[in-house]
Formats: sequence, structure tokens, C-alpha cells
Amino acid sequence: MGIEDKVLIKLDFPKVLARLAEYCLLPRAKELAGELTPKVDWEAVRLGLQETDEGKNLLRGNPLFSVRGAKEIRPYLERCLRGGIIHGEELLEIRETLLVGRKLKQQFQESQEDFPRLWELTLAIEPQKGLEDEISRCIAEDGSVADNASSELAELRRAIHRLQNRIRETLEGTLRNPAYQKMLQDPIITQRSDRYVIPIKQEYRTVFPGIVHDQSASGATLFIEPTPVVYLGNELREVILKEQREVQRILQTLSFQVEARAEAIAELHESLAKLDLVAAKAHLSVAMNAGAPELVSGQQLKLVQARHPLIEGTVVPLSVELGIEFDTLVITGPNTGGKTVALKVIGLMAAMTQSGLHIPAESDSRMGVFTQIFADIGDEQSVEQSLSTFSGHMKNIVEIIERSDERSLVLLDEVGAGTDPTEGAALAMGILAELHARGCRTVSTTHYGALKTFAYETPRVKNASVEFDTETLRPTYRLLIGIPGKSNAFTIAGRLGLSEQVLERANTFVTEREMQVADLIENLGETHREIELEKQKAESGRQAVEQQTKALEEKSQRLDEDYELIMSLAKEEANELVRAAKREADAIIAELKEALKKENKQQQDIEKARQGFHKISAKLEKSRSLQQSGGGLTMDQLKLGQTVQMTKLKQKGQILKLPNANGEVLVQAGIMKVMVPLAELKLAREEKMTPPKASRKANLGLQKAEEIRSEIDLRGMLVEEGTEVLDKYLDDAVLGGVGLIYVIHGKGTGAMRAGIQDFLRGHPHVRSFRLGEYGEGDSGVTVVELK
Repeated sequence: MGIEDKVLIKLDFPKVLARLAEYCLLPRAKELAGELTPKVDWEAVRLGLQETDEGKNLLRGNPLFSVRGAKEIRPYLERCLRGGIIHGEELLEIRETLLVGRKLKQQFQESQEDFPRLWELTLAIEPQKGLEDEISRCIAEDGSVADNASSELAELRRAIHRLQNRIRETLEGTLRNPAYQKMLQDPIITQRSDRYVIPIKQEYRTVFPGIVHDQSASGATLFIEPTPVVYLGNELREVILKEQREVQRILQTLSFQVEARAEAIAELHESLAKLDLVAAKAHLSVAMNAGAPELVSGQQLKLVQARHPLIEGTVVPLSVELGIEFDTLVITGPNTGGKTVALKVIGLMAAMTQSGLHIPAESDSRMGVFTQIFADIGDEQSVEQSLSTFSGHMKNIVEIIERSDERSLVLLDEVGAGTDPTEGAALAMGILAELHARGCRTVSTTHYGALKTFAYETPRVKNASVEFDTETLRPTYRLLIGIPGKSNAFTIAGRLGLSEQVLERANTFVTEREMQVADLIENLGETHREIELEKQKAESGRQAVEQQTKALEEKSQRLDEDYELIMSLAKEEANELVRAAKREADAIIAELKEALKKENKQQQDIEKARQGFHKISAKLEKSRSLQQSGGGLTMDQLKLGQTVQMTKLKQKGQILKLPNANGEVLVQAGIMKVMVPLAELKLAREEKMTPPKASRKANLGLQKAEEIRSEIDLRGMLVEEGTEVLDKYLDDAVLGGVGLIYVIHGKGTGAMRAGIQDFLRGHPHVRSFRLGEYGEGDSGVTVVELK
């Protein structure tokens, strides 16, 4: 059992999958994205959301993560399984795919505690290092078969080279022969039909000895292979044919090796496609500013500030719940478009969650798992089946009622519409009552006022409406839970120009009870708006108090840190004075030793005083080192994701792992991960006060150390522009004490990479540089060590 495709289409779910596929690199991953369907098993849904969570966490720590380098190799595997041969370029693509799979498995094996679900996806990968090495040995990087693929091939190619040289020498001798000078059209050697020839004038055809292989378009020039070269050419052709057969034999051998491992290679490729899909889900989550809802047991949902992922521009968020305090929601009011959008958002959020996708809603949203989602949205009219709009809706609703149960989510748009209002309203109440009795979670929109009373009188059924601004005659698209909608027909008609006389006459046809209900609804709406306004004021006041409290806490923290810094500087200055005094005392003691070395008693007293002096100095040194060693953090003060300052490296970073047995903490600084002793960490802060007596240069260095990042992105710039930006960045990095930086220039044509590396060779701040390794960005990144 699963969610039907026709329902997912009505909810625009395929459009979300199309957007997901745009982030996939491998064609197979795009196929998996298109095949993604909502799961109905709670554990399967949990694992799907966990994959996306881990993928997003992975991108935070390694923004360049991808399966880039892997290729679409399925056609090559199919060909070799049918007995075909895989060519050189195709073998290289297989090798690159195997390399990516092997390295990713190694990467997740080392970090399986952090990414257990992604590690499980790599378990099917069986490294093929031997096949990788064999392809690398036999196939050159341009796709040709390498000379050292076999000893016979190497010998044949040497023979070809020797014969080609002999043929050229013979032809050059012919060109230099005075007897043939006047016969030559041009003194050059060329090729026709893989034979070496020289151009001879037409009139000397019978005089010049050789075989004609071609002639010019005008017929004035003949391309003749001289007789002395014919035999060498024949021998060359035989060797070339042998060489081609040897190349084919080598390719056939490699194809057999691929065929023998085809199943394992296919599983490796499938695992890479799944990892690619996880990365795409993470990228989509970032693009939508989405997150994982809390997955709860039971059929319920609570959406907080949910946004339709396909609507661009300013989107009015939707907050709604179902299955908690009530099971059926009846949205009434004018046909403004907001009700249908609300239905689609609810259904789409459920489908995305059950497909393992993050939803664009706040983090305190909750979602249960529905075994079925039913939707009757839009025009169900069918010319082929001779169905009117009403008949089409009824046919769909009959099927829904037959199949729905307490684990179903039912979305009905304009239930009972398309027929007589009285009968339609009664029919709508009957349908909703049946679904409610079955325990379904139902959201329905309607124009019928009678359904407002039904919602008030039925337990666990709630009224709702989409707010409408009567001044602008436009909906605000805010969903108001607990307030039924008002048609506003008279108000809208009046503002659109309908005369007062007509409106007054129309009013006479409205019963007194209907007028009372309309007035009640209007009063409820006003009361609701006043309550909302008071809530907003209270929320604003609460946020203001929180901001003031936070500002005071930050100010207190800055004062504490400034005090520590000032005391550290003062103690450093005092310790320097102590060290200077120590040096002077040592010099004086040395003089006294020399002068009084014959007086043992005095010598002993001097040595005793000197030892006491050393003890005092050692205590001062210990005090100074304790003052300089970090911020005095304890293990219980640390939290994952917390921002800290590394005192020795003078950089900020985020905590990835809590202290190990050696008291070392794993910290992410830019794209680097470093193990830092707990004693060298302190809580980070946004700004520091300038300590007394600190020089302007020292202040600038501290500021740069806090602001400078360990990476710079030059992609999209011209070489000249990029070098100017990099030059300024290198000055800041050196001033900030950064020792290692990552210059991101991309791969492209290689022009930017070459220009940047030429610039770095002569730069005074640069100690060395190299291309990035796997996991650092490969050839798209240059890693620079600064002096």
C-alpha cells in the first residue's frame, strides 16, 4: 500500500522531486529522485529523515562534499556483459567511479559514529583497488592504451617508430635528390590512406617511380609513394595491424576483468547514486531553509510557519494542527485561493516528510505517518467519461470513503459543491460526518454556511477561515483556527460599485437568524484579531526582554574576558621583569663564585641563596603559564556546535566532538578539523575591548585573527581581479596569524588555477603551496602555507 500518484500530482509533489533532481550529479541519482515516494512505515520514514539530517550535517562540516568524479558507467557494464569491449576512455570512467566509491567508504568508515546511516549506505561498496591499478597501468590518461600495457605492445610500437623514421629518411633523401627537384610540386612529406607520399607535378607522372595514392582537386598534383618507400610502407602497415590487434587484446582482457566484477561494480555505483541523492536532499533542505519535523507516533500533524516550497517571493506561512485537539478542520469563507493553498501545503508537508525530505517549517513542527493520503482538489470534470464537475467529485469521494480509515489524511476542496446549495450542504455534512466517524484526519474547504454550525456542534471538529481584508478586497492568506469564515459578499459588492438600493433589497432576503450568525462571526473575528494583537505585543515585549538579558550577559562576558586579558598582559610584563632580574642575579652569582671560590663557607651560602631564587622564579613561571593557558573551561561547559576561541591558533571554531580520554576536543575551523587540548580553549565572543597599553598593531592583529577565514573563494573572477583580492587576503591572513589557507578557484579551463599559482610563487608571505587532495576540493583548491 502506498500514496497514489494521482494524489501526489494534485499536491505538486512531482515538482518538488524535479527540483530535488536538479541537485543530483549522477543520472542514476536523478532517477532515484524521480522514483521517491512517501513511505507508510514509521521506521522507514525515520531512516529517510535521518539520512537527510546526516547529509546536512556533513555539508556543514564539508561544503565541498559530493560524488564528483563518479560517472554513468551502467551502459559500459551492460556492453561487457553482452561480450562487448570497453574502450580506453570508458575504462578510465570506470576507474574514477571505483576510486570515488573506495575513498567514500573509507571516509565514512572513519566517521561512522557521526554518520551511521551514511555508513550503512556504503556497506555495499566492495573496493576494487586491483582493477583500478590494472586500468591505470594499461590505459593512459588520454584514453589510449599505454606502451607498458604489455611487452609485445611496447616492442611493436618501437618497431613502428623505427620504420617511420626510415621512411622519413628515405623520403627526405628523395626530396634532396637534384634529379627530382623539378618534378616536386612542393618539397614536403604528407600522408594519403595511411601511406607516406610526396606531391609530384602531373606531367612527371610517368617519369617519377612510385605508386599514385591521390591527386589534388585541380588534377595538377599527384601524391606518389616512391618505389623505395613502398616496401617499407608495407612492412609498417603489417606492424601497425599487429599493434592494433594487441591493443584490442588488451582492451578485451580488461573488459573480461570488468565483466567478472560487474555485479560488485554495479552495487558500488548504486551506493554512490544513493549518497548523491542524500547530498541532493541536504542541498534542497538548505535551499528551502527547511528542517526535519519531530516524527511522532499516531496520525497527527502540527505545522508551525510552514511555507509552500514551490511559491517564489514573499510567502505567508501557515500554522495548523490536526489530530491533537481535533480531527476534522472545516475551512469556510470566500473563494480567495487561500483555502486551496492551505490544503496543498498540509498534504505536501505530509508527503515530503514521509519521503525523507525536510519541510520548510519551523523546528517545533511535528508530523505523524499516514498510511494513505486522499485528495479531492480541483476540477474532476471528465469529458471522456461524461462526468460533470459534481459527478466527478462524487465519484472521487465515494472511493475515498470506501478506502479511508483512522490512519488516513483526507483533503477535500469545496466539498458538496456543484449542485443545489441546500442539498450540497447536507451532502457535505454527511460526508464529513462519515469520515469523522471513521477516525480520519480531515481538512475540508467549503462555501456553505451550514457547515459552520456543524463544526461548532460536533466534538473534535473545528472551524477555520482564511483572513480577508475588506479594505483592500484581498485575502491575507493567514489561517485563523477556531473562527469560521464570513462570505463578505455584501461588503465586496458594495466596494465594487453595486448600488445601496440593490444591497438593501438583497438584505431583505436574508433571514434574521442568518444576520445574527453573520454578526456573531464578525464579532468573533474582531475578538480573535484583538487577541492576536495582544499576543504579538506580549511576544514583542518578551523578545525585547530576552535581547536585553542577552546583551547584559554578553557585556558581562566581555568584561570578564577583558579582565583576564589585562591580567595576563600585566603578569607577562611582571614575569619579564622577573626573568631580567634572574639574569642579572645569575651574572652576579657567577662573579661571586669566581671571586670567592676559595672560601667554601661563603660559596655554600651563595649557592643556597641561588637555589632559593630559582624556586621563587619557578613558581612565577608556573603562575604565568597557568594564566596563559586558555579560558579555564571544564568538560561540562562544552556543547556540540558551540563556538570557541583557540588561544594558540588565534582562530574561532565549532566543537564537533567532546573531549576524549586525552582531554582533546575536535574543532571545525573553516574547512579544517583540528584536535585542540581543552586547556587551549575558551568561549568565543563577538568583540573585545582594547586593553590598556596595547599597541595599535597588536589590536589590529587580534581583530584580524578573529575576522579572517581560512579559505577564500575566487570562482567567477578574472585572473587579474582574483590576484588582487588574494593579495589583500594574504596580508590579512599573515596579520591574523593564520598559517594555512585554502584558495578556492574551481577547475574550469585551469586558467585561474595557473594564474593564482604563478602569483603565489613570488609572494613574500608564501612558504609553499600545493593542489588540494581528495576531500579538500582536488584540483579546484590550492592549499597555501604562510610564513
